[in-house]
Amino acid sequence: MNTLADQYYIKALDQYPYSLEEAIESLSYSLSYNEEHVGANYLMGKIYKEQMNNFLKAEEYYIRALASNPEDMNTCMDYIYVLIVLKEYDKALKLINYTIKLKGVDLSKTYSLMALVFEYKREYDKALNLYKEAKFEAYNEDSINFLTNEIKRIKKKKKMVKKLEANQTENQEAL
Repeated sequence: MNTLADQYYIKALDQYPYSLEEAIESLSYSLSYNEEHVGANYLMGKIYKEQMNNFLKAEEYYIRALASNPEDMNTCMDYIYVLIVLKEYDKALKLINYTIKLKGVDLSKTYSLMALVFEYKREYDKALNLYKEAKFEAYNEDSINFLTNEIKRIKKKKKMVKKLEANQTENQEAL
């Protein structure tokens, strides 16, 4: 631990998620000593994303973290998710394409996030192909099971959409 900012960040890590108030206080101290602290900005963004559902505020902290270290994998992954929720699909895809090129990236998670973008855009065939690619890049049973279920879910959505479109066509013909 080199600095006070690091010390307060480590303290916040120890407190999160069990004592949010104390974690936020420690992060505030950390950021007061070094407003560019990657870890403190990341964890503050994570708290806003996961605990407060304040995606715009989370985005602010993720942007700060990436400004200090553009190769921070945790920040990239969480920020991609925030961009998807905020319907900033082009930004999300741009960050995904950047992240894929980083050393040590978890391609399975990255392809899953890209699939999620296309699912939100209702491009289910692209989403399916990306989930299959993610499954190919998965290297543990939990990830493979998760992706298998995602593929099943997308296939169900495709069937629902076809059924809905067929019903709409029938209704229009009846008019």
